[in-house]
Amino acid sequence: MKLYNRLLLLFPRRYRHLPHNLREGRIGEDAAARYLFLHGYHIRERNFVSGKNEIDIIAEKKGTYVFCEVKTRIQTYGEDAPFGRPAAAVDDAKQRNLIAAATTFEGRHRRENKFYRFDVIEVYLTPTYKVTHICHMESAFTR
Repeated sequence: MKLYNRLLLLFPRRYRHLPHNLREGRIGEDAAARYLFLHGYHIRERNFVSGKNEIDIIAEKKGTYVFCEVKTRIQTYGEDAPFGRPAAAVDDAKQRNLIAAATTFEGRHRRENKFYRFDVIEVYLTPTYKVTHICHMESAFTR
């Protein structure tokens, strides 16, 4: 049963009924989860909520917990968009919220000899919601 539940974390969710901005985010999170899985990460949890704070993906690799914030945009990779790169949206306030949620997660899942880091994953889509590029920034910020 555990394996089945873990595999469910990788499969796309239903999002056709959602408005385009939420659909874009869900597609990006699904693509990021698959990307991490294919690169040797174990997906531990998705959309972990602690009060008003949320972590998109919590993964683990080689004894390190990775708290991932996924930012998805419909634009070409490397293109100068009006608001900059998607990772630019992870400002100081968002970082504080992620750190607070990660602290709650740590408190609930206390484990020995585990390291933690915060990553940002950019997902670029076409206007028809096809993933064109994924950019994984490891250790994007620290606490």
